[in-house]
Amino acid sequence: MKKLSILAGMLFDAVAVFFSLYISAYMKFRWGIFPGVSPISSQIIVYGSFVSIIYWWAIFALTGAYRLHWDISWADEIKAVFKPVVAGFVILSLFAFLVSPQASIGRWIFFVYFTLINILVFAGRCFSRLLERRLAKKKVLRRNVLVIGLGQSAKELKNYLAVNPSLGYNVIGFISPPHPVDNPAITKPPLGDVSDIARLVRQHNITDLLVTIASNFHDDILTLLLPAVQCGVKVKLVPDLFDVVAGHVHNTQILGQPLMELVPDRLSFWEKLVKTVADYAISLSVIILGLPLWIFVSLVIVIDSKGGIFYRQKRTGEGGKDYKIFKFRSMVSNAEESTGAVWAGKNDARVTKIGKIIRKTRIDEVPQFLNVLTGEMAIVGPRPERPEIIEELRTVYPFYDKRLTVKPGITGWAQVNLEYDTDIEDVSKKLTHDFQYIENQSLFLDLEILARTVLVVLTGKGAH
Repeated sequence: MKKLSILAGMLFDAVAVFFSLYISAYMKFRWGIFPGVSPISSQIIVYGSFVSIIYWWAIFALTGAYRLHWDISWADEIKAVFKPVVAGFVILSLFAFLVSPQASIGRWIFFVYFTLINILVFAGRCFSRLLERRLAKKKVLRRNVLVIGLGQSAKELKNYLAVNPSLGYNVIGFISPPHPVDNPAITKPPLGDVSDIARLVRQHNITDLLVTIASNFHDDILTLLLPAVQCGVKVKLVPDLFDVVAGHVHNTQILGQPLMELVPDRLSFWEKLVKTVADYAISLSVIILGLPLWIFVSLVIVIDSKGGIFYRQKRTGEGGKDYKIFKFRSMVSNAEESTGAVWAGKNDARVTKIGKIIRKTRIDEVPQFLNVLTGEMAIVGPRPERPEIIEELRTVYPFYDKRLTVKPGITGWAQVNLEYDTDIEDVSKKLTHDFQYIENQSLFLDLEILARTVLVVLTGKGAH
C-alpha cells in the first residue's frame, strides 16, 4: 500500500507539471498575447509537456520527494516543493544557455511557468497528503512502531497516537528501557527489553522506535543506537525540557508533537547518490589508472620481506557488521601471531623497510578501494577498527557505537588532522573528530577531506 501511495503522488506530480508547461506554452505561443512570437503547433506543446514529466520526476526523486509525507508540517511541504523547483529551473536555465547563449526564455513566461508549477505541484501534494491520512485513518496505510519506555511519557504518547489515527502509527507494544522504572504508567506487560529489539523488528515489520526515556540517560539512549542501525529502523526521541531549551528539537515531528531523530540522515537522497556514484567512479579510476604502480609496489613488497602482498584483517563496519579489509602488507608476516591485536607504535619493529614508505604515503590503504567497490566501505568516513579493540574501547567510551552508524572510510576527518592511534588515549581525540564528521556530513566536507588527504599523501603529514 505504501508503494501505491507513492506512485499516486508521482501521478499527481505528473499531472501538475504537464499542465504547468502546457498552460505556459499555450499562453506564449498560441494566445497571441506576446507580440513578435511565432506560433507553434499544439501537438509540439503536448509532446513537450509530456517530456517535462520525466525531467521533473528525476528532479523530485533526487531531492527525496517520493516518500510518505503524512507527518510533516505544511511549511515543510512547501519547502519540499519550492527547493527542487528552484533547482530544476536553475538547471534548465544553464542548459538553455549552453545550447544557445543568445537564447531567451522570456521573463514573463518564465515567471508564469515557475509560479504555476509551484502552485499545481503543491496542490497535488496536498491532495496526496490528505489521501494518505484518509487511508491511515481507515487503517489501510499503517506503520508499525515500538515504544521504548514504560513511564508517563510513554502513556501520553500512546494516547496521543490513539486519538490521531490519521498519523498511521500502529503501536505494537512497549519495550522495557535499560534504566529501571519505579512506577510504570504502562500496565500492559512489555514485549521485551532492548536485547529483543532485533527479533521484534523482524517479527512485526517495525519501521520506527519511539523512545520516551529521558535523553539525559545517555548510556540508555546509546544502547539503542546499534540495534536500530542494524535493523534499519528510525529512532525518534520524545524530548524533555532540557532538549527544548538547548534547541535540539528541530528534526522531525508527529503533527504538533516534536520528536528528535536519534540517527537522522545528514545527507539528502541526491547527496547520497552523488557520494555513492563518486565512490565507485574514484575507486575504479584509482585501481585501473594506477595499476602499473600497484604492480610495482607488490613486487617491492615481495622482494623486501617474506610473506604475501596483501594483508587481510577483520574490521567492524556500519551497523556493527564485520568484514575483511584489504591492505598492502607493511609489516612482517604474522606480525600479531604471538601478541594478538595490539596498537602499532611510532617506531614499531614489525614494520618492514618498504612498509615504512607505503605507510608514510598511505599507499598501504589503496587496496581498500576494493572494499569500496563491494559496498563495505566509503572513500570518506571514520576509519574502521578491529572487533577486539572495539570491545576494549566500549568499556572506556560507552558512546563508541555511534561511530558505527555510518559506513567506514579509507580516509576521514580524524585521519587528515591526527596521526595514527598508538594507544587507547589517542582514540578520544579521534572520536571527537569522527563525531564532528558524522554530525556535519556534506559533500563539501568530503571534498575538503579528499583535498587534505592528497596533501597528506604528498607530504607524509600525520603518518608514521
